[in-house]
Amino acid sequence: MGLFDKLKGIVKGAQDAAQPQQQQAQQQQPQQQQYQAQPEPEPEDVEEDEEQDDSEADDWGGWDPHNHEEFWFRLKAIEKAGNDGGDDACDAKCREYGIRDWGHMGRVRDTFNRHFGHTHEFVQAAMNAGNRQAREQFGAAAASNPQILEPVEGIDIKTYSFTQARAMGVGNDMGKWAAILAENGMDQAKWDRVNTEWQRRMSGQAGDMNATMALMTEYGKYFGMAQQGQFGASAAANAGQAGTLNQGQGAVGAEPCTLERYAEIGGAQSAWSQQGRDVNAMLQQQFGMNALDWSNLSQYWSAKIGGDYRIGLRYSELQTHYEQQYKAQGGSFDDDLSV
Repeated sequence: MGLFDKLKGIVKGAQDAAQPQQQQAQQQQPQQQQYQAQPEPEPEDVEEDEEQDDSEADDWGGWDPHNHEEFWFRLKAIEKAGNDGGDDACDAKCREYGIRDWGHMGRVRDTFNRHFGHTHEFVQAAMNAGNRQAREQFGAAAASNPQILEPVEGIDIKTYSFTQARAMGVGNDMGKWAAILAENGMDQAKWDRVNTEWQRRMSGQAGDMNATMALMTEYGKYFGMAQQGQFGASAAANAGQAGTLNQGQGAVGAEPCTLERYAEIGGAQSAWSQQGRDVNAMLQQQFGMNALDWSNLSQYWSAKIGGDYRIGLRYSELQTHYEQQYKAQGGSFDDDLSV
């Protein structure tokens, strides 16, 4: 469940950064609401205690106090510069954004956290900024490694993804599979070569892992857009905004299943995997689904969680609950199997 591990990391980072100011922010909530209603913070509007430590005075660093996603994006960029290049690189990145150095960044960060750290919108903005940062990193890496997205014997990533999705509905019907290949100018021998190369690239063997992630993001998007299997329409509607592609806009359309049912299916698969069971066989037996159907559900819920991190945290709680329950039940759970 890599997506949700990443989600918890982003949210925890935002919450940890805001934690020292939580109690103070709650006590000052009426002042903050008045402040938020103003277009720009004015120094004269803030009544400071004469004995207040300078480190507790507001310092916005010239940044827009109402653009929380930009705050998080810049902070993450500065932190990355420091992690990658050390103190000098960190301070240089600070100056790029009009901040003197890392010490000054700490005061700006504390100011934002003091005013907004207790709000859902502020933490959600951290998740949105993390996705934005990933998109830019993946895009830059793909641009520097264009060969990773080049077609293989004329088969581009969209055609490959669509073919893979359609293959999951073929079963043992080799005639149907041959027809799908023929539609795209392939026979089995060519497909084997094409599949081997695309799998090689997606395995990370092509080099830059950010470029690999850019490729996998494209693959996942087109796989969902293929509209195959149960919940295919829902997957197609949300494939372009699921996961890293999401910019905080959430999912579209009706829920293909409840969050609790989605978490139960995820928890069951985790339990089966740890027990050494055939996950695909158990998925069909217990829920009447295959891996494609699960992927389609995930397209919707990934987009939904991208619009509200709290849904992801609730999913994590439910998924853990059902994982433990399925382990205790020996792998199956007597419940209404309707999705």
